[in-house]
Amino acid sequence: MTNFPPLRKCISNNDSELVIYGTDNFSQFPRREASIRSKCDRALAAACSDDLVVLRTTLDRDYHNWLRSCDLGSDHIVEYKSESTTVSLSELITEDPAPVLKIIKKLDKKPVYTPWFSGALEVKAACALGAELFGAPHALTLKYNDKAEFKAICRELTIPVVAGETFTFHSEESTNYQEMVSMVNRHLTTYKTVIIRGTLGESGMSLYKTTGANLQELYREIAASGEKQVLVEPCLELTSTPNDQWAISRGGTLNHLGMLDQICMKGMVHVGNVKGQQLDPDVRDYIYDTSHHIVTDMAKSGYCGVVGIDYIVSGEGIFPVENNARFNGSSYVSMVVHNIEMLTATSIPFWKFIKTRTAPCSFSELTGLLTPHLYDGSKLNSIFPLNCGELAESGDFSLVLLAKSMEQIFKLEKFWENCLIA
Repeated sequence: MTNFPPLRKCISNNDSELVIYGTDNFSQFPRREASIRSKCDRALAAACSDDLVVLRTTLDRDYHNWLRSCDLGSDHIVEYKSESTTVSLSELITEDPAPVLKIIKKLDKKPVYTPWFSGALEVKAACALGAELFGAPHALTLKYNDKAEFKAICRELTIPVVAGETFTFHSEESTNYQEMVSMVNRHLTTYKTVIIRGTLGESGMSLYKTTGANLQELYREIAASGEKQVLVEPCLELTSTPNDQWAISRGGTLNHLGMLDQICMKGMVHVGNVKGQQLDPDVRDYIYDTSHHIVTDMAKSGYCGVVGIDYIVSGEGIFPVENNARFNGSSYVSMVVHNIEMLTATSIPFWKFIKTRTAPCSFSELTGLLTPHLYDGSKLNSIFPLNCGELAESGDFSLVLLAKSMEQIFKLEKFWENCLIA
């Protein structure tokens, strides 16, 4: 079994409370593009039998039936059936809380609204439901998610960070472009490559590498995107990119959820996580102590919710680079794994979470591809589909590989790669 406290218990450890999952990530992105997906269905597999899952769109009943056949998930589900890409789930709940209130009344429990990202609209949705919020005030959420502010906070806490500067776009000013060029070139005198990253981006949005040759094109692209501020930093040679997750309860208790290795495409864009590989003890201890210092400061400020702090480990040091002050994609994976461990009384020592894509298809067609390695409610060394809400439209979904060893993880991953080739 996992040695860390389960996230579900950090949200609520009270049987008289009803945990309501609203795992829509629209609220994190007031300016959206085609790559932004709602992903409300993430909670379907992570929810316990007595939780409530609220969907912005429509339930995939084939996927839900498969989950229930594995004794996972809950039958308490509200579907808003919205196809809008501009209205978030919390807005839908605030405008029409009746479908959720009906389930709350039926179950007769005190509601706890648990969103992906805690913004101003999530506070309103919780109020509309008469629920407590497992989340932070809007200002605190924005403060810690902002990469430039987080870097400044680390400096205030005397935590070493990657060298670099903040650049503000004023494209209407004729000298603004040259100011960015000068800033980038200062770092290029010492490093071969510079990273430019937006202060509010996520999952590879507003994230660029440059050797200086394409700065004019890059400036125009970032300015056109509407980005207001970016960090300009040297690109270090990395040995690993750990993620350290914590949860701060509604009562202010700190809970360490564990460390994961991140999988980053081209060394930059997060595409998954691995659990089970052991960090060097000195690296692990440094990250734990640093995170504890940061999370203690967050708790004192009144922050509540999940915290995922991304680190880079390099020859120049170990540095926190991002504070995901919200649920992380792997947060739901850890909940699924814990639920499976509880149901099967079996430890899952290794798992790997991968964002992937196939040809658009139904869930039943996907399960045909995954045979004979599809999770069946009991076996390890198997594949668990997750985030299947976009499967029919775009083919985007995620895989969780559950295994007894890293060797088995590699075999399962190879099996899926062969499915794609076929």
